[in-house]
Amino acid sequence: MIASNDEIHDWHDRLESRMEGTIFNRAMVFDETLSTQDAAARACVGLPTDHQATMVVASRQLMGRGSRAQNWYDAFSCTLPTSIAIGPEYLKLSNANISARAGLATLDAIGRAAPDHRFAVKWPNDIHAMLHHNTERKIAGVLIEYARDSIVIGIGINCTQAISDFHPEIQGSAVSLKQLGSNVSRIDLACMLIDSLHYWFAVASEDEVLAHWNANDALVGQTRKFVHDNTPYTGKIIAINPLSAIRLETNQGVQVLPADQTRILKTSE
Repeated sequence: MIASNDEIHDWHDRLESRMEGTIFNRAMVFDETLSTQDAAARACVGLPTDHQATMVVASRQLMGRGSRAQNWYDAFSCTLPTSIAIGPEYLKLSNANISARAGLATLDAIGRAAPDHRFAVKWPNDIHAMLHHNTERKIAGVLIEYARDSIVIGIGINCTQAISDFHPEIQGSAVSLKQLGSNVSRIDLACMLIDSLHYWFAVASEDEVLAHWNANDALVGQTRKFVHDNTPYTGKIIAINPLSAIRLETNQGVQVLPADQTRILKTSE
């Protein structure tokens, strides 16, 4: 279900009501913005570095950013562009820990929205729908950025697109909740994100993070290429500990790559 602009104006009260007792203390809702990341960062300039989380959501994002300098394609009112700005002294977590927890929170919210489907997390924090015949399609992405006074966590979820709404370049690799048969509204999904982000950032232990990641890892067993310290490594992924290291079986033996200093290359690179 696509929310109209009139409905957008009702979101603020719903979101702030859901935030009671969580890591969040403020919601900001826009009909349209260039970037929820930039809006969230600006909203928190000058706040103490231990400030609670501000959530920024928009009906439409015109210049969204994705991971690896990619654009996040946003068909009109079809996605849920969301950014959360939170003080670094409030979280006090490593970069890798923040990335993993944000990915798991997004995974759980999507799982609640479409409980009849299986989803998995793809390091560092993309979410893929695991479909029949061993195929998978990306349904959400997470971007972590660091602003002057905040850590800014960007989450983009494909909600109501038909295949024709996706850019031609990604029509074969992306999917929306609507395509999977879910009719969840975007405001309900945003409320689910509040619940899951609070849990994974304020409640879950590192042992829970690792256990949930291992149970929902989309990459283990695949052969992929990584770059660490300007050196490429290609091999079969043995294990991923998102908080510490990636174990890779290569032609030169087992390589252990630090998670917070390594990047994965697209299969076309």
